Amino acid sequence: MAPLFRSREDFPVKVIDPRRSARKVVRIPITVADEHRFANGVVTNLSEEGCELRLDTPFFPAHHLTLKLYLHDGTTALQITLAEIRWVKKECAGVEFVSLPPEDKVKLQRLCREPFALAWGDSMPMTLAPGVSVEEVDPGVPVMPEVARVTSRNAIEQWCRQELCRLAFLENVPRTWGQVVQNLHGFLLALWAREILKGARAKEAFFVKCDLTTMTPEDLSDGTLTCLVGMAPMKPAEFIRYRIRVRLNVR
Repeated sequence: MAPLFRSREDFPVKVIDPRRSARKVVRIPITVADEHRFANGVVTNLSEEGCELRLDTPFFPAHHLTLKLYLHDGTTALQITLAEIRWVKKECAGVEFVSLPPEDKVKLQRLCREPFALAWGDSMPMTLAPGVSVEEVDPGVPVMPEVARVTSRNAIEQWCRQELCRLAFLENVPRTWGQVVQNLHGFLLALWAREILKGARAKEAFFVKCDLTTMTPEDLSDGTLTCLVGMAPMKPAEFIRYRIRVRLNVR
């Protein structure tokens, strides 16, 4: 298998004084991307200056990266618009944060100083955006407790409220489908990391599918993106399946 990262010699070394900011041991799902590709992983420790991360698939990142951290409180992903790899050791790497939006900087500061507080299912239900619908197409095993179904649906609807409003003016094309899969995969990875979804491996805990097999010719012609999602809140690979439909490019 190819290494997760390029070797240390491929990157200029910059010594970071560990006393500049306190480090916090965490387990936060993350996506790492350059201009051409992305990979999923986990942040294992975090500070206001940077983080240590571990990727779960072989990946050759560029020197400059974009990061998205999927927080356990269900808020919008924390985005680092520019980060640089500073060291590599086996499957782990140290990353320095170079640039991030002001609102994400505030969120990062709060994250480093305060414990997580909000649990899934604690938020108040809200109406989905126009053109967005979530349909349960398979409730899972007959004995699936109602609380598991409600919690799973609330989580999916929460993601829809946070993320799908950004897609309204995009085309219904493979690039958009890939963005949806990447974003939703990271969100569900956060649930799995907290053991809200069950499975020894991520593919036993959830799946996301958004391609030509989930959309009809009519969907493609009228700009309706259709995504199929499976979640296993009780036992590995025993999925509740949802169909998410989003009307894109609406003027």
